[in-house]
Amino acid sequence: MTARLSGDRFGKPRTPSAPVAAAGFGGSELGRFLVRVVALALLLSRAALAGEDPFAGAARYELVYRVELPAASASEVAVWVPYPSEDDFQKVLEMRVETGLRWRFTAERRFGNRLLYFRGGRGPSQILLTYRVARRPSGGSRSSGRGTPRDPELYRAADALVPIDGSIALLARRRVRGCSTDARKARALYNHVVSTLRYDKQGEGWGRGDALWACTSQRGNCTDFHSLFIAMARSVGLPARFVIGFPIPQGAGDGAISGYHCWAEYFDRASGWVPVDISEARKSGRVDAYFGHLPEDRVQFTVGRDLVLEPPQKGAPLNFFIYPYAEADGKPLDGVRSRFSFRRVDARKG
Repeated sequence: MTARLSGDRFGKPRTPSAPVAAAGFGGSELGRFLVRVVALALLLSRAALAGEDPFAGAARYELVYRVELPAASASEVAVWVPYPSEDDFQKVLEMRVETGLRWRFTAERRFGNRLLYFRGGRGPSQILLTYRVARRPSGGSRSSGRGTPRDPELYRAADALVPIDGSIALLARRRVRGCSTDARKARALYNHVVSTLRYDKQGEGWGRGDALWACTSQRGNCTDFHSLFIAMARSVGLPARFVIGFPIPQGAGDGAISGYHCWAEYFDRASGWVPVDISEARKSGRVDAYFGHLPEDRVQFTVGRDLVLEPPQKGAPLNFFIYPYAEADGKPLDGVRSRFSFRRVDARKG
């Protein structure tokens, strides 16, 4: 079964340019000159792509999300897959679903994340999702995203791996001493994490978003960086939340996406939700750029931790939700495989 939904929420699409007829194009001096102009334009556009600044402009992406389900000795298999979020900086223009499974839209109740819920037999089965997304660089916003609760009070409490007391709270209070505004407190915590943690995925322990482990080990990936920031922010009264999606490789027009990327947002009473990407700041050295701003090189999917999906899964709450989750007769299904790829889309061609 194939389903397709579309809608350009950035306004009416531009009319595609008429194709240039190839016959006789290079037969005259003018034609040969135009060929050289077109060739030069192509070279310049490729060079611009290779050296583009993702903070500078908007982009459109086609993101393909593939799920392969193994055969299961069960009467029914259920699968939950996240759906891209929408806010002031990201719009889903079109979605296509290809699968033999029954499916419907749902949304988890705590944070409002939208998702797709699939049901079917024992398999094996496949799900192919194609999203066309418009994205632009983002900064602080009063908007919290479609379906996502705006109340910052929801993002003050501890999560399973994000404590807001003990040694983390003591450290955070020391770091914000003398800071009179939310922005200054957040920047002090941001500076601490970016200067203390190193991006290191060696060994074990990293990638779970265990804030206490990150604080002690002083290393990890994006999950660990931002879990520590969120824990410290909440411990000094700043609401903060975990955001996850897929990175779009810079300098490439298409290709595979190897895995997720995550970042954080804190709530500033003066300006609303403010994004930070501390692991990218650490890796790139652009510390100022990634405080309060995000480039367009990502597609955002969900917010929050300890997620109970809709309909609720029988298993434990999910630490975070970016990859598909499946159950067979109410038990977690092992062997689910997923692959992701992207293609940059010319906005003029849709």
